[in-house]
Amino acid sequence: MPACDQVKLLLGPFDDGELEPHEMEDVALHVVSCGACKVALDAYRSLGVALRDCVRQPSVEGFTAAVLKRIEQLPQPLVMRWRRYLAPLAEHVGASLSLVAAGAFAALVTVWLVTPFADRLVHRSPHLAQVASEGKNDVGGRSEQTLGAIPSGSSDESQSPMIALSNDPTTTVIWLPNQP
Repeated sequence: MPACDQVKLLLGPFDDGELEPHEMEDVALHVVSCGACKVALDAYRSLGVALRDCVRQPSVEGFTAAVLKRIEQLPQPLVMRWRRYLAPLAEHVGASLSLVAAGAFAALVTVWLVTPFADRLVHRSPHLAQVASEGKNDVGGRSEQTLGAIPSGSSDESQSPMIALSNDPTTTVIWLPNQP
């Protein structure tokens, strides 16, 4: 067992519960068996109660709000200010980018699918359509529309001549009528 002088040094921490478990047990056993140490422990307890009673406890109402207000008033780094400013925009930008990407993809697919048909429509020869719709094989009446006709020496070829028509100097269209 520890001596009274050693236990009296540990009575304050013992009362506050700051000792190790084995020290708490040793001091508790000594205080139970020693009357002088028990009186000293009671003196420590009464002194602690008196000190707690004489100090006014601060009010904790509004403490959290006051601390948060002071935190908000602290100057924040530029990075934090930019993040606070851009955070709401990030949601909108993400959604907008996905919509723009979907629209661009749809436009590319549409162009890829429609381009061959559009080229055929744009580069269609109006003279060829007119000659084909009339169903005539006479080259003489269409001399202003033809670049040239290929004359043939045989009688079969004279009934269905090959006609070259063009509406563009870079494009030559050859039309072959149905053969009998």
